[in-house]
Amino acid sequence: MVYARNVAATGWFTVFVKNVYIREQGGQSAAADSPNQKTQRVNGDLFQMNSGKGVIVDSGTTDTYLHRSIAGPFNEVWQKVTGRKYSNKPVALSHSDLLMLPTVLIQLAAYDDEINPGGNDMEMVTGLAGEQLDPSSPHDVILAVPATHYMEYSPSKKTYTPRLYFTESKGGVIGSNAMQRHNVLFDWENRRVGFAESTCEYDAGVEQKSDKGIVEVDCRLGQANLVTSCSETVDLSQCNQHGTAALSLSGHEVWTRVVTSPGTIQGASCEQVALATNDSGNVEVHCDGKGICKEIRECSITCANAHAAGNFGNISPTGSAATCEGATWSACDYSCSQTRINTILMTDGKCYVEKALQFTRPCHIQACGRSDPCRVPFVVHAILKIRGANAANWNKRSEEVFAEAFTSTVNADQPQGSNILFGAGDVLVLRASPWKASDDSFGDELEADQELGMQLVVETSIFNYNAVVAGGVISSEPTSRFTQAASSNINIFGRSKYAPVSSCSEADLHQLANAARDIHTALAQPNFIARVMDRIKLDEATEQMQSSSPFFTTIQDVSLAQQSSVVTSWTIKTDIGTGYSRGLDFIGSYSPRGGS
Repeated sequence: MVYARNVAATGWFTVFVKNVYIREQGGQSAAADSPNQKTQRVNGDLFQMNSGKGVIVDSGTTDTYLHRSIAGPFNEVWQKVTGRKYSNKPVALSHSDLLMLPTVLIQLAAYDDEINPGGNDMEMVTGLAGEQLDPSSPHDVILAVPATHYMEYSPSKKTYTPRLYFTESKGGVIGSNAMQRHNVLFDWENRRVGFAESTCEYDAGVEQKSDKGIVEVDCRLGQANLVTSCSETVDLSQCNQHGTAALSLSGHEVWTRVVTSPGTIQGASCEQVALATNDSGNVEVHCDGKGICKEIRECSITCANAHAAGNFGNISPTGSAATCEGATWSACDYSCSQTRINTILMTDGKCYVEKALQFTRPCHIQACGRSDPCRVPFVVHAILKIRGANAANWNKRSEEVFAEAFTSTVNADQPQGSNILFGAGDVLVLRASPWKASDDSFGDELEADQELGMQLVVETSIFNYNAVVAGGVISSEPTSRFTQAASSNINIFGRSKYAPVSSCSEADLHQLANAARDIHTALAQPNFIARVMDRIKLDEATEQMQSSSPFFTTIQDVSLAQQSSVVTSWTIKTDIGTGYSRGLDFIGSYSPRGGS
């Protein structure tokens, strides 16, 4: 079973629709019957599709209704595939013709961006987007709606009527016809909706299995980097006492691994993953909850080699183009902190940590606040279109450069002496994808596939420093909150390493709601994207002036930055005090096109 996030705090189960696709030559499953089947994306407005109450999943509604804004784009793709217009009028079809009609694929935001059921290859998990369909969100859920489900047959008239409608003024409804041949789990406690393709036939001879609603996502770690070598920890005085170069000395090495994903509480902890993937004999593992795991490994070295090695005396940087992992921030761990290390490849073939270049900062994305709405009571989403930017060059480093510039630009608009609204560790880019001419109203004037730039979906967390945990208030110094570790009063419990659920008062949240409003005000400035590009050029001039940067063309041409814009933004209020995954409630937005 694969899981989509339920974004509603109360009421209907509500999912976030990211994309709609049309796959030619049909097929009953989310997995294509043949690699030759082409799948085309319908260019829809992300905000309008999910506006109002959002897109609800309702088994009590017979048909499926999506937002009217995608009626035109859907019909355009439908005509390309079938040669005729899409309508809801009855048509006469043979059964073979029915099976050859396109299958509609609906992409739903994943419950957790790191989920990979069973640790399998995502392309092998039916119902996941995978790298081929959407490399920016491979863990998203794909709900397949074949023609046998959306075409309703009338035995008396011997006709089929399409029951997929594009009529909603706000949001939409995924009805029972889209749920056919699926086992659907409405999991309110964990704020998710599970989908598993099924024939819905019970076979007494087949063992029935269940995941019991538990999401097991293991921690993921980066490569091991050497901090302390064996020669630094042995007792060299033994060599003088025994006077033999061949004498073997016992010591230990210290290695560091960066947490790239903390996983979930039910999955294997980072310590367990480190031990399971280590073949170095006796190993001790200590993970600090700030994105770093240290491994202490037993080692031995002769006196001769220890003297020769002496504090790296016989090794030096390779000087080659080869690089090690590092220089980017770790995942935001459960302590609401993340760490960045810098590593260098040495002539002995090992990657060494540069001890003076290790930094830790507070963060309030990913694992932090995921299960505690009091800690992150509001998130602000924004859709940005950057003219001339190249999504194909987007990577982890690009995201960090953007987050720094985005944060600085928003906070620069705050009155002198006031608190900054958020830090760079509070910004998460949910999606980076090509911006094509067909995405806009002027698409008819250009080739539909012409790439204009890059579209980003950005989430900014607003952290509540008045949230109270077992050890007290998280931070009593809001004026200096981004210069200290935000995790100072967060406890680490056993092997799981998670922040305890906090408590808060609705009265404490008024100021944070104002912070969300101030972010919208900053985003509404007509030159906002141009200012972000200026900061990228100023702060990262050498790196981002290279053609491999996704921003290279935009920062070279001022006019492209001026043609870029914030398409829309909206605030999501999380459900206070539930202790479960984020429940989302749209409470306000900014849209230059009149959205609400």
